[in-house]
Amino acid sequence: MAVRSTSRKSLASLKSAMKLLDRKQLFEAGPPLFQIPVDVRFQDIDAAGIVFFARIFDYAHFAYERFLAHVGFPLPTVLREGQFAAPLRHAEADYRAPIRYGDELRIELVLALVTDSELTLGFRVVRGDGKVCAVVQTVHTFVSPEDFQRRAVPRGIVEALQPIILF
Repeated sequence: MAVRSTSRKSLASLKSAMKLLDRKQLFEAGPPLFQIPVDVRFQDIDAAGIVFFARIFDYAHFAYERFLAHVGFPLPTVLREGQFAAPLRHAEADYRAPIRYGDELRIELVLALVTDSELTLGFRVVRGDGKVCAVVQTVHTFVSPEDFQRRAVPRGIVEALQPIILF
């Protein structure tokens, strides 16, 4: 029983150190810093005819990759050259409206939090009619690819996110 108690305490301390965005702020955030269009494809939907829940994370990660490339950190180059790695520590989504095959979406990067080695990104998933269908947040921990020791979030990324960073 003591081991289980220690594990819970460790998990609680890890989560308390992690910075998350307020979901309401994600829905109500101002104009996006960056956005990409995404068309919902047939393979994205489930038997109910709506987007399979996990696809929302694919969409957010696609926007993350495009944003990195836009600000000078194309992920294939970053990984090939071993500049940094930023594995996901946490991901969550809230769904508000159905998304169907053929819908045209905008994946909007709207908020960010930055600590020394972690980056929390907030995305909105917006349908063509302007309806916010979901919000997503991801927490990335920046590490050295060689030893997975924490390292600082690259300055260029932090500078690019400056207009949407919450303090």
